[in-house]
Amino acid sequence: MSDTHRSAEWYRISAARPRLRRDVRVIRHVYLGQPWYVLADRTGTKVHRLTPAAQEVAGRLDGRRSIEEIWTDLTDRLAEDAPTQDEIVRLLSQLHQSDLLDNADTPVLDDLLERRDKDRLQKWKKLLLNPLSVTVPLVDPDRVLIALARIMGVVPRALWWLTALAIVATALALLPLHWPALTARGLEGFLDLENLALIALIYPVVKAIHELGHGIAVRSRGGEVHEMGLMFIAFYPIPYVEASASLAFPNKWDRAAVAAAGVIVELVIASLAFFLWIGAEPGTVRTILFNTMVISGLSTLAVNGNPLLKFDGYHALCDAIEIPNMAKRGNDWWGEMVRVHILGTGERRRTRMQTVAWERLWFALYPPAAFAYRIFISVTIALFVATTYRLAGVLLALWSVSLMLVWPTLKTAHKGLTDPRIQRVGQRAVLGAAGAAGALAVLLFLVPLPHFAVVQGVVWLPEEALLRAPQAGRIAAQHAEQGAAVAPGTPLFTVSAPELAAEARVRAARLARAEAQYAAARAEGQADAAQVRSRVAEAQTAVADVQTRLAQLEMRAALPGRLDLPDTTALEGRFFARGDIIGHVLPEGVPVVRLAVPQTLAALVTRETRDIALRFAAAPDRELPAEILRVVPAGGDVLPSPVLALDGGGPFATLPGGEGPLRAVTQLFQLDLRLPVDAPRPAYGMRAHVRFAFAPKPLAVRIGREIRALFLRAFDV
Repeated sequence: MSDTHRSAEWYRISAARPRLRRDVRVIRHVYLGQPWYVLADRTGTKVHRLTPAAQEVAGRLDGRRSIEEIWTDLTDRLAEDAPTQDEIVRLLSQLHQSDLLDNADTPVLDDLLERRDKDRLQKWKKLLLNPLSVTVPLVDPDRVLIALARIMGVVPRALWWLTALAIVATALALLPLHWPALTARGLEGFLDLENLALIALIYPVVKAIHELGHGIAVRSRGGEVHEMGLMFIAFYPIPYVEASASLAFPNKWDRAAVAAAGVIVELVIASLAFFLWIGAEPGTVRTILFNTMVISGLSTLAVNGNPLLKFDGYHALCDAIEIPNMAKRGNDWWGEMVRVHILGTGERRRTRMQTVAWERLWFALYPPAAFAYRIFISVTIALFVATTYRLAGVLLALWSVSLMLVWPTLKTAHKGLTDPRIQRVGQRAVLGAAGAAGALAVLLFLVPLPHFAVVQGVVWLPEEALLRAPQAGRIAAQHAEQGAAVAPGTPLFTVSAPELAAEARVRAARLARAEAQYAAARAEGQADAAQVRSRVAEAQTAVADVQTRLAQLEMRAALPGRLDLPDTTALEGRFFARGDIIGHVLPEGVPVVRLAVPQTLAALVTRETRDIALRFAAAPDRELPAEILRVVPAGGDVLPSPVLALDGGGPFATLPGGEGPLRAVTQLFQLDLRLPVDAPRPAYGMRAHVRFAFAPKPLAVRIGREIRALFLRAFDV
């Protein structure tokens, strides 16, 4: 037998004669055509899933044969396919932890008993690293769940699922109609103390219903649920039920249904809250409904129902695709790939993980995606908290980085240093690790990669080209026709505004009266002559203002170009409100394209641009060169055109309500691009997609810049 089958800890358990508990049931499952076995106690609360090789060992734990005898028998029968001594040690430890061994207090099982001695330390360790591990059992809900399952059993199970899906689908169909109203407030104020008090009342109720969904799903399928209590997340109590009995269900769809029941329940709650929110008046009730939607909808889809996190969605996915323990086995698969192909441990194929193509596909994709998503969701939550509580957000971000990056790195390093398979190859593993680390460092820090950014702009028409009605009134005379070439100062329209003319006469009369009063006060030597003089100055200012506005009634071209009118019919006699656009003076020459660029790209665009390529929305297949004409010196939040807002198909979210120009939620700056002289003339207001090419940079530099920009935005630095 090869050394890979032996363990340094074997002497501690080889003479033990453990036995499975008498109430343990063995249930056969089939995953991708391969048998697995589930060991469960009578209540189903103690459950452990075994591979066929592990079941070969567990099935021989009868209290009469020693571990050494069992292993010898297996090696004689299975040869190199027999489980290794390390695997048997781990299996016995896991069965002990699951409380499935009848005589785990046998003195020779020293390594198993040591785990009991460390229970208290482990609890504190779990509390420090994962607050979800702290649970407090309170009641046995089995009788209540039996009654609820009987009541709900009057309606066929499939009809319940169809009703839930219909409710959620209806809410999704209505969502686009009310999306602007939902996002008008966004999550602003969500973390205010008053709102947190409401959340503290809503969240436990929602989660209690969620857990009842799990419990009813288990009980309606014949499982038992004997534990319900509270688990503490950062010292905040959340209801839970012990639904592990579902792991013993032979049918994968029953197991997946139990895992998904809580998510479906919360989505139904979110949908019902949405229906009520639509008809609710602004106030406390509407706020409660909004918070319920966020808790039951957004948080459920982002966390509990997302299969990239090891919660309900993950377990439902594992059962649906028939890959049990996908996260752990995927990590083990990646570890094996690193050991064999990088560290050169030379493990024989028959001793490696036995997988099929379907499993290898998921193992290759799932662990990296889950790792990236855990970091993303942790940093997102930390930055969101930082918008209201800056110190708490910084601490949470540091904590997340420590748990998601530093701690796993240290664990992996420790596991690699203590792995006998790696220790066995010695220097070759060191060289392999150094080579891989060096290659990664070169890729991250030395290899320059193409760097570019794509932004949107609009064919820009200057403000002075817009012919806006200076006052509410009618067009008394039109001096230029559609398409006429005009120069600066050319008369275009005369607007008749009788109300403004009447106001001018009133103000002139007030000025005359104030001047007469001032002259009389001076002649009589009155003491308040200076006060009367101030009224004269005010009247003069009012008259000057109305005279300026009267002069604007004679509309003239502010720049050279061609008169463009939206209506080719005569405009004389047409009424326009103040500020209405009567027409345009289209400038001569090639139009300018004005861009709205996120503030994070400002330095790159202005300092490191090497090439600019532009495509118009009307001709996306034609690429045109461009160059920067001018840069607006100061940043701001005003969008140059509505087509760049989300509602217009652009990339920028805008602030709701208010009059005047559209304002983006984020800071941006504007710049103008000049097209070649021979470029085609696009229509004003057309969208343009612009690609800036920058100097190539290593990946680490770009990642560092993005992280820095992310934190600067979050903390308003």
